[in-house]
Amino acid sequence: MLAPVSPLALQPGDIAACYGVDWTSWIIRYGTASLLGPRELRSPPSHVAICCRVEEQTLWVESTTLCSHPCLIRKRSVTGVQAHRPIERIREYVQDNGRVDLYRLTDINRLSNTESQLLSRILLDYFVRRDVRYDISGALLSGTRMFHHTRLFPGADLERLFCSELIAAVLMRIGRMNHDNPTRFHPGRLLRQLVRTGKYHRIASYHRSTSCVEC
Repeated sequence: MLAPVSPLALQPGDIAACYGVDWTSWIIRYGTASLLGPRELRSPPSHVAICCRVEEQTLWVESTTLCSHPCLIRKRSVTGVQAHRPIERIREYVQDNGRVDLYRLTDINRLSNTESQLLSRILLDYFVRRDVRYDISGALLSGTRMFHHTRLFPGADLERLFCSELIAAVLMRIGRMNHDNPTRFHPGRLLRQLVRTGKYHRIASYHRSTSCVEC
């Protein structure tokens, strides 16, 4: 049973697993499904975002081409890495009949204050403010079943990032994932690894049938 967690109470390092209902989301979910994954991730999310905190404000940081809201940091709509208020993005998915599952670091892996500050600095200074664009080719290649294991798979390019590539790169930097090529991780593969290795666990789910008054 998942405990009720207010979208206003998200913590640094929280990962939002987003299940859209548009055709692009369904293609991503179907193409990256795995019967061998944890039960809640056999049909994986189509998109992921990560939270950080700046001056007592929690930000939802993601890399996407599908958000019309202006980035809180850059003050305009952007294509790529951007920051928003979590409640606004969760509400958008819920009102479109989608859902958002919340994954949190397990107790032994919680961030220290120093690590939380480092997370915010990396996300905002190195990615959001530098206008890092969306990596469409990497997103497509990450979903391959076998090619991502070969030497022909392209190396990491942190100048362009898709959603789960961004999160994988950051978690590797702060020591919550082993170092690897972040481009290999589509949303499903990322969360399956984090759950299997005991780094994250699912703590909440937001959808139309929940009693989330903020949504």
